[in-house]
Amino acid sequence: MTQQELINQVIKNIGSRGFGDVMEALAWNQDNFQNGFDLANTMQNMDLIKLIYSNFNLNKIIIEFTLLGKAKYESLC
Repeated sequence: MTQQELINQVIKNIGSRGFGDVMEALAWNQDNFQNGFDLANTMQNMDLIKLIYSNFNLNKIIIEFTLLGKAKYESLC
């Protein structure tokens, strides 16, 4: 999958909640944690999300949509 496809998948899977876990949205295990964190960082640099919390041991990367992220979700529906 391309980076843009992964971003779209995260946005679609988190959906209207606007808040969720990148690793859960992508169904990735701890082996892909760095990739998930890098993707979340890229999304934050694009102003789509705010990175709220990350924890390697718990395999959690919690994000929240910005207004741009919410608009992106609505455009994907």
